Amino acid sequence: MGRLCAVLMDHNSSTVETRAAFSDRVAAYIDGVGPRGGAEYLKIETCNRIELYLVSGGDRDEREVVSPLAAEGAEAMFGYDAVRHLLRVLLGLESMARGESHIVSQVKAAYGNSDGCGKVLHRLFQRAFGLTASLRSGCHPGREPSIPYIAAKHYAENSVAAAPVMVVGMGEVGIETARVLSLMGRRVLVSNRTERPSCAVPNAETVPWDEWRERARECGAIFLCTSSPVPILSCETQDAMSGVWTMDLGAPHQSAPRNHGVRVTLDDMKAISDAMTQEYGKSLSALEREADRASAALWAEISVLTDDTWKHLALARARAIIKERASRHAKSRACGERSERREEELEAFASSVMNAFLRPLVAARAAHSSRAWRILSGEGEEE
Repeated sequence: MGRLCAVLMDHNSSTVETRAAFSDRVAAYIDGVGPRGGAEYLKIETCNRIELYLVSGGDRDEREVVSPLAAEGAEAMFGYDAVRHLLRVLLGLESMARGESHIVSQVKAAYGNSDGCGKVLHRLFQRAFGLTASLRSGCHPGREPSIPYIAAKHYAENSVAAAPVMVVGMGEVGIETARVLSLMGRRVLVSNRTERPSCAVPNAETVPWDEWRERARECGAIFLCTSSPVPILSCETQDAMSGVWTMDLGAPHQSAPRNHGVRVTLDDMKAISDAMTQEYGKSLSALEREADRASAALWAEISVLTDDTWKHLALARARAIIKERASRHAKSRACGERSERREEELEAFASSVMNAFLRPLVAARAAHSSRAWRILSGEGEEE
């Protein structure tokens, strides 16, 4: 059985553009994973992160397995570190808006749509969903930020209150953005390429898709929340609206860089979010501590299905053999108290020889070391 690892790139180490390129690399890598016997994989992609959870097939060293994904801004995690990271992601502790819960539905969607999970990843993700739900109910402070809320608040605190706002794109992010702006007392105009129920955002004015650029001229800001693969707002159009903010919450970017005026993208939102949620972050300390404890417990459970198990079983088998042989030899040579001392001496001597002999294998993380541990554990021996 292979080893668990995760390769990731998120908003802390990359831009929207570099994550898009990394996503293509991960997709190409996945195409080659399937034929490798025993491999499992699950890709998670959101606006702010690209992650690949992988259980390598066969006896290949895990660092060799993920080496094709090496890139600036990418990080590889193994074993416990990968489990801990997953729990922190599900708890929103690795999100740009720390503590948010939107990530849970996104990870569940990725898991539900994946056809690359085997018994290790199925067990990992199912247990992780349950654990994080319990941790949220018991340790979360009960309120949470979100990127739509932070973006809307940033605009509201730095703009003219009387101006209406335009929200383009009525997916999950767009609907929440429009609702937050409405609750802040803003007049909200919404537009979507396809028809959406008008009740999604009460009191909002719906603008036909082919008219939103013209109507945006009367607004204080345009919040771009679509999933278009190319910009839908040009530099020229933005420059013609010198007093209108561009709040680009899309990945990839929904707007071209502008020469004049204010343009805020997801790449800018990290610093804004960090500053706005600094005090709130302190209320997550209990959740962070419990996440670490839960990660250790989950890793102990998951590791039963990984190659570390064979190492533990092999060493335990060696110690049992040493104890049994030392006891048998001591009893055949002496009796009473002398026999017990002899047994302890033989056991200590044999253990030191075993540790010295196996030291290179204990330290090794090369290809085929897991197979050696599995053989030493006695797997496959006839009863």
